[in-house]
Amino acid sequence: MSFDVVILAGGKSSRFGCDKCEFKINGATMLDRLNFEFGEPLIVSRHQRGYKREVVEEGRYEGPLKGIKTALNYMKGDKVFLTGCDYPFLTSRLVEHFCDKNFKVVSYYDGRFQPLLSCYSLDYLKQVIGNARKLTDLILMSNEIYLVGYYEVKMLDPYMLSVEDMDSLVSQRRKEEFKVSQILLKESSEILMRS
Repeated sequence: MSFDVVILAGGKSSRFGCDKCEFKINGATMLDRLNFEFGEPLIVSRHQRGYKREVVEEGRYEGPLKGIKTALNYMKGDKVFLTGCDYPFLTSRLVEHFCDKNFKVVSYYDGRFQPLLSCYSLDYLKQVIGNARKLTDLILMSNEIYLVGYYEVKMLDPYMLSVEDMDSLVSQRRKEEFKVSQILLKESSEILMRS
């Protein structure tokens, strides 16, 4: 079966603090890494980014479901793997593993459904996208789901980097740094007040 890879690159990056698609890791942006890994994935963005195969989402921002609806008009394969630029170490080997399975939805599951680490039947996606209110609906509306777990991913990616969400990782680190800075500020204030 043939499949397309769609990278959603039009989010607001509010938790990340800057345009996460342009965030560089070892000299390459997160979006460049995915573009290179998948050859010519379809990149859906809110503005031109300069890639060979991209589409600009028109109108006001309505979240990732609108980006997916926009992408469906450009699909050529039988299946669609959806992801975001949050996963810069996602491998084509892992995506092929997902999309080789004969299910309407094949999704990574780590205790939560991961709709942007999932391969969907194109026919199924076209059928349900209009009724979905949130991303997880794309998984939960199916009567045919294969959930890929930790050990199955680990066989293909021993370090689990393919499924590491950089947005959450960076956001978590910033929260920790904020807590540390607040503790230091409080301690500094207490020292000043005692003097």
